[in-house]
Amino acid sequence: MCYWIGLNIRSSTLIFYLQYNLDSKDLVPLINGLTSIQLISMVLIPMFARKLSKNSIMIIGLILAALGQVVILMGSANLTLIIAGWIIGALGSGFACSMPFAMLSDTVDYGEWKNGIRASGFLTSIGSAFCIKAGSGIGGLLPAWVMGSTGYIAGKVQTPAALSGIQFSFIWLPFIIFLIGIIPMFFYKKFEKNEASIQQDLIARGSN
Repeated sequence: MCYWIGLNIRSSTLIFYLQYNLDSKDLVPLINGLTSIQLISMVLIPMFARKLSKNSIMIIGLILAALGQVVILMGSANLTLIIAGWIIGALGSGFACSMPFAMLSDTVDYGEWKNGIRASGFLTSIGSAFCIKAGSGIGGLLPAWVMGSTGYIAGKVQTPAALSGIQFSFIWLPFIIFLIGIIPMFFYKKFEKNEASIQQDLIARGSN
């Protein structure tokens, strides 16, 4: 859910940041188009999975997504750095978007192993559909609240406080939330180590 919140904040506030903070609204189609670069990291996941755990790949994705925000901030009005930052974030999003779906199957196995209940539908609906919907809602609410509280008025020349609110919403809110998303991964790590033995136990139970 943290990933989807951060993604929706970044996507929904891009136009405000480019229009008011950088006076470059014409860049919106280009920047949005570069989001498709995340397909590259999605395709590369199987290659990374041979060497790294799912936990590590997810953390890498979230770190890259957060790092992309910082590069955009460092770029200021430098188009090359802004594009580079967006590409870094898009590559990270490719990892962070895809890995939870791979992890969901592991939670189904763990639930069956632990409690004897294989709740595939329930866990999938909570882990994907609910998180995507909640992320969209919260990801729209948070920047609207921040920008509103700092004096943003649509279609007007923005005050310094409003510009700071837009920058915080676009750069720092996703950055913070992506990093918060890393925290559960430290707890997930110990369970991932037991996946092979859990699957073997389930197979053994099924044969009895």
